This record gives sequence, structure tokens and C-alpha cells, in this order.
Amino acid sequence: MKSINSYYTTKEELGFFINKHKIQNSSALLVQVFSAISSKAFIAALLSDITSFLPDAVIIGSTTDGEIMDGKVSSGKIVLSFTQFEHTTLKVSAVEHIVDGYYSGQYLAKELIGDDTKLLIAFADGVHTNGEEFLNGIVSINDEVVVAGGHAGDNSSFVETLVFTKEHIFEKGAVGVTLNSKYLHVYTDHSFNWHPIGNELTVTKAEGNRVYTIDGRSAVDTYAHYLGEDIAKGLPGIGIEFPLIVNRDGLDIARATMGKENDGSLILAGSLHTGERVRIGFGDSKGIIKDSKVLAKCTAQRPSEVIFVYSCTARKHFMGDEIESEILPLQYIAPVSGFFTHGEFFTSIKKELLNQTMTLVSLSESDSMAESAIETKPKHIDINIASMDALIHLIDISSEEIKRQTKTLEKSNRLNQQLKERMEMALAGGKTSVLDWDFADNSLYISPSWKEMLGYRDDELPNSTSTWYHKVHPEDKKIVFSLLRKNQSEQIKYFENNHRLKHK
Repeated sequence: MKSINSYYTTKEELGFFINKHKIQNSSALLVQVFSAISSKAFIAALLSDITSFLPDAVIIGSTTDGEIMDGKVSSGKIVLSFTQFEHTTLKVSAVEHIVDGYYSGQYLAKELIGDDTKLLIAFADGVHTNGEEFLNGIVSINDEVVVAGGHAGDNSSFVETLVFTKEHIFEKGAVGVTLNSKYLHVYTDHSFNWHPIGNELTVTKAEGNRVYTIDGRSAVDTYAHYLGEDIAKGLPGIGIEFPLIVNRDGLDIARATMGKENDGSLILAGSLHTGERVRIGFGDSKGIIKDSKVLAKCTAQRPSEVIFVYSCTARKHFMGDEIESEILPLQYIAPVSGFFTHGEFFTSIKKELLNQTMTLVSLSESDSMAESAIETKPKHIDINIASMDALIHLIDISSEEIKRQTKTLEKSNRLNQQLKERMEMALAGGKTSVLDWDFADNSLYISPSWKEMLGYRDDELPNSTSTWYHKVHPEDKKIVFSLLRKNQSEQIKYFENNHRLKHK
């Protein structure tokens, strides 16, 4: 396997590069195109230039929110990645969406995945595709093949993104290529480092990847409340730095904004469900740099002849120029290329749509390990001022809400204590007993007079449900608990029953 990368400038320069590096025309040559220019006319001309030199090559490409070439990060450029396989066959396909991406995922899986498929690289448009549904479509056909890639970008304008092959250019669709071999080593890894901050919020209305309300507020108003009006006005662009984070099966998954609607709802890269609990997330710059060294060392311990990186645009915006510090160490292992996405496809235990994440896939047709010297120089990180202002706003608002909640709870506890004292005085005077059971937290209050009625001092019986349960006469328990269950399930409004209790 041989891999080499270049920026595209002109057709003449492209021809010179291909001849200089002896890139051979072949159906086993994979050309990935990462273009900052989101124009069908430009992409069509670019594809024509490539195919004029390499008519048999397999081409797959995407528009970007930043490009990666030999570990370096750029904006506004076109990166061409040439990978020549020796023992791997390639199969490519493209599909225009019928709905939101689910059927496109199914179509590509049916068309491309075979018995020897080791990897599916897929790119989907970044405006119309529900990435979670796209991956679900693939999984419905095959849940074993490794999937890499992500959503196309358009420099965070969220207007028109493109994905393409030699024959097709789609603004609402997906493209994919499978790598098929018995000898290909495939290694995937990822880095997240976005942490949930502030209060836990409830999604109160959502349909697919469109979130209408959170804690009863519109999604946009929720961002305005916690992060400030400036952030809300900048949605969806600046919102990618502050995703909603949901925990599913122990894994924190971010959902970044892709669109803002007039009714205050937000379109996310993947789905959230009504009733799910979310928190607003913020990036950990030091953690990103620290984990990049760990990621590189883990990758270096596997056979690696080429590395493709599909990283979230939020990392690039959040880290600024320092984002290169995360990716460049991988270049010491093997040639690195890729792009910044609006959502990353990743295979771990199951196939996930990720946001805010850097994903990588390392490939090798050889069993040998390459020697590498990974850069370990510490980096100084400058955090974007607007991001820091939003973080401070989030912390301030969350702290105020926690204080209000604490004061309300303290006031409630004082009132409850006062009521309890007054009730006990009234009960003592009237020789009446009470047993107060709160079904919400299964707590039980038993008045001292109730215990005295059965021959006990207050300190001899705990205030617990077992105290009452064990004192009910065995012959009365069946009817007592039958009525109790009906009351709990709201089949009857009141629980009223005469039953016997055991005396000391």
C-alpha cells in the first residue's frame, strides 16, 4: 500500500504531481477529495481534471469545514488523498435521499458490503441527513462492518454541503466506498473531551433530530438562557461548540446544532428523544492535547500505512490554530489526510453518530510495524474569548438556579418541620395517631402516639414501611395490600380500610 497527499491548485499542477510521484491509474487507487469550495460547477470541473489523468481510479469526496493534509490543518483549500492498494479491491456507490438518510444507509450497505468487506467509508450531506438514521440503515443490513467518515461541511454556513463520486454530485444524499480484502488491517479510535456542565435538562418535545422545547422553553431560548443572547443569535454556527450531551448506555454522546428554525426549534446532527435528559457541553482543551498523545501511541502500536481523520468542526473552532497539535503527531506514524465534519461516523461496540469528536481509521496491508517518533512537546492553548464568555454565562446561570433550588428546598424542609411539630402537638392533645407514607421516595412518618397505641416507645420502632407491614394482622394483609396497589395505580382515589395491628 502507498499513500500520498496533495493540495489541488490547477489541472497542470495536478498532472505534474501525478507524474512526479508515479501515481498509477488503477481501479485499486482510492482518491479522496476534501473541498472547501461548495459549488457543483467547481466539483464537476475538479472531477473532470482528476479523471482525465486517472480514469479508472475510485473517487469519493465531500465539502468541508476545514481540511487535513499530512497532519496539517487548512481552511479554504482542496486536499487530494491518493491511496494505492495492492491486495484490496474497492467498490463505490452513491444514493440520493428519499427521506432523512435511513434508506440511503440501507442502499449503500446492500450495494457495497460483501463477505470480504473490512471497512465502509461513507460521506453524507451535512444539512439534510439525520446521521443517526443513516447509520441505523446500515446496521439494519450489516452490523459488523467497520464504518468511518462523516457529514459534509460548508465552512459552518449550514446552507449547502456536497458529497460526490466520479458520476454523482449530491446536496441531499450519501456516497460510500468499501475496502474488501482478507489481508487489510483496520484500526479505529476516537477522542471526545467534551464535558457536560450545569443543570440536567429534560427534552420536552422532539421529533427525530428536531428539538422543539427543553424544560418547556424553546430550544433556542434554552441556549439564550444558559449561554446568553449572543450565542443564541449565532446559532447554528457557534452552537456546534456547545452541544447537548446525552448519556446512552454509559457513553456520553453529543448532539450539535445544524439548523435553526423560525419557531425556535433546532435541527441537530442526530436524534434526541422526548424525555431524555441532557446537559450543555463544553470542550476541555488540555484534555484534547493530552489525549492526542495517547491516541497516537495506541495507533503506533498497530500496523499502519495510512491514516484518515474525520474530526468535528467544533474542535477546530474551539481550539483555533492549536487544533493541529492534536492531529500532527499521527503524521509521524503514517500519511494523514481527512476533513472537519458536521458529524462523525464511528464504530465501537456499535455504530454511533458522534459530534465534537476526532475519529481516525488506520489501514495497512502489511503486518510490519513502522517506527515512529511521536512529538511530545507541550502546547500552550488559547481558548476563544466568545467561548469563554459563554462558559462563564453557563456557570453563572446554573449556579443561580442551584442556589434557588437549594433555598426552596431549605424553606420546604423548615415548613415541613414546623408542620410536623404542630401536627404532633395536635395529635397528642386529641389522642389520635397518624401514619404518613410518601410513595415518591418510600419514606414513612409514624407518630409517637401510633407506636404508643401498640405498647411501644417512640424510639423502639423505626419510621419505616417494614414497621407497619409487620404489625398488620396476617389475615388482613391481602385486602390491605390489594387496596393499596389500586390506590397507587390510581384505580381508586382513596385508600380506606379497617385492619388489625399486633400489640407489643
